[in-house]
Amino acid sequence: MTVCGLLVAFPVQGRAVPQAAGITATPQQVAYGVTLYKQRCGACHNTPSRSLDEAPLLAGSAFAQKWLSRPAVLFQKIRYSMPQDNPGTLSNEEAQALVAALASGSISGKAPAK
Repeated sequence: MTVCGLLVAFPVQGRAVPQAAGITATPQQVAYGVTLYKQRCGACHNTPSRSLDEAPLLAGSAFAQKWLSRPAVLFQKIRYSMPQDNPGTLSNEEAQALVAALASGSISGKAPAK
């Protein structure tokens, strides 16, 4: 399944990191992303009692418009500022898998419009 395109690197904060705007996701990558989401993201992002400003839902048209249209920015956000209680602890591979799962619709249950 192709989520985006090809993987390239660019410098961020003095480091070279993969640019998510070019991920070709395998079904295994998407499945890994779903597992990671359940383990590392869902506790905050799927909790109705939390404020949407604090931990917004990672699905729906507003999310797709803001983030899925800019997967490289989403990758950066996930990789360097999530999880909120321990930012920067996700690897490049984990952040890519999370972007792949989010873009595939496997988290929201509905694939984004193409």
